[in-house]
Amino acid sequence: MSDEASSLQRPGRPLSIALWNFSSNWFLIPQGTGIICILLHQLDYQFKGLMILAKIVWIYAIVLFGLCLIIYSLRILVYPKHVRHQLRVNLVETSCLASIPIVYNEIIQLAVLQYGSRAGVAFYVLWWIQAGLATVACLAIPYVQLKLQPPGISHLPPAILLPFIASLTSAVGGGVLCRFDHISARLQVPVIIISYLQIGAGLSLAVGFDTLILLQHFDRFTPTADNVYQDMIVCGPFGQGAFALQVLGEAVAEGSFASYSRGTFLTSEAAAPIGYTSQFLGLLTWGYGIFWWCFAIVSICHTLCAQPGGWRKTRFTMAAWSLIFPWVRCPSPICVCRAHRKQGVFTNAAVEFGKTMDSPAFAVVSTALLLILLVMWFAVQILTMKGLFTGRILGLEHGWKRRRLDRGDSAGNKDA
Repeated sequence: MSDEASSLQRPGRPLSIALWNFSSNWFLIPQGTGIICILLHQLDYQFKGLMILAKIVWIYAIVLFGLCLIIYSLRILVYPKHVRHQLRVNLVETSCLASIPIVYNEIIQLAVLQYGSRAGVAFYVLWWIQAGLATVACLAIPYVQLKLQPPGISHLPPAILLPFIASLTSAVGGGVLCRFDHISARLQVPVIIISYLQIGAGLSLAVGFDTLILLQHFDRFTPTADNVYQDMIVCGPFGQGAFALQVLGEAVAEGSFASYSRGTFLTSEAAAPIGYTSQFLGLLTWGYGIFWWCFAIVSICHTLCAQPGGWRKTRFTMAAWSLIFPWVRCPSPICVCRAHRKQGVFTNAAVEFGKTMDSPAFAVVSTALLLILLVMWFAVQILTMKGLFTGRILGLEHGWKRRRLDRGDSAGNKDA
């Protein structure tokens, strides 16, 4: 592996260096942006123009996703050996590839919310494509990490959970499709069954890998200030799993199984207990996610304040985008709200729990969390644009100008 790394020669031109350093981490940007547009669309306290704003952010997420796909594909074509080497040795590089089906799912979700009544079959086909991509990510990425990448768990990054989040996000998309897309029960039932299978795979594997991450903390492993933001990813699978269990439970309880009525499981008699049990399990899963959400906040604050120089010495990295998507999913994953069913609007799971428990405080809490999230999203956006302008987050130490000469070169040789 060291011989392979030594044979890779880093390019010298600024654009080439930027392309060389364009890792799969950049897919975290459209991933975080995509979930923002969904939350704006489903915010409990709506005001005039918010739906238009949500659509603008949705289009922005699509553009970002397209740009990331084009640039990353170009990186593969221009530097195939370098990309292959990174996929062999870098856990984060392989894990963040799971963001591709996640972003794709988010785009489909908001499309279903807006246009589900007019293009139901089209979104149905698109979901099955996404489900295939998510399944491949959940199976293939962990296999590569376990069998082909360097062994050991001493520095296992929380980003390793992203393939399982992709599987759970696919299950969420399946529930949304069944709730808001105008498709028959015959088409809904296969989606529900596959979505529950994806929950089983995603949640169980996430619990297992969380155990390894917890073991690191028992060994007093302290993440650096540059990658501590990844701790927030740990709560992502459980917030997403809670969301998926709730929305699928809603779909089952409200007629999918009853209309299908086949065998002993897919019947109206089984629908009610399955639906309510699914929502109850969503509540339990949500509680587990809240623990990791609180743990991540304390861990991030402690690490940034305890580093030499305090939090003021913190440098912005792409890892900061790890804060956005998990913050949305836990402790406030989104689910279907009965009161807004006709409008096709999502609300946070906190709001849904508040309605089932007759507690409006959940709606206030979820709205406050969303406002905090928007502030974080804007801040990270600005810092990312600043890093792009200076070139630092793409490895350009001297900016987008020509690279400075090596120490041994003459200062007067300006054409270097």
